[in-house]
Amino acid sequence: MARCEELEAILQAQFDLEYAEPGDLPERLSRLNFLLDEVIAGTSLTRLDLLSALRDRYKEYKRGQLLAEARRRTV
Repeated sequence: MARCEELEAILQAQFDLEYAEPGDLPERLSRLNFLLDEVIAGTSLTRLDLLSALRDRYKEYKRGQLLAEARRRTV
């Protein structure tokens, strides 16, 4: 998986977790943790380190996803 695809997958997994139904939370968290672990394997980074580094990108991603959803609902 290319780096930008990994980034996109992590951002999507984080978004999916944030907006998951309560029954889906364990599966969504597991998916996010799996993706984070793939990226940090062989480094001294933690999941929290990576999520912190991606905080601003996630905010932009989330905003884009919510705007796209709002556009779909008004069309």
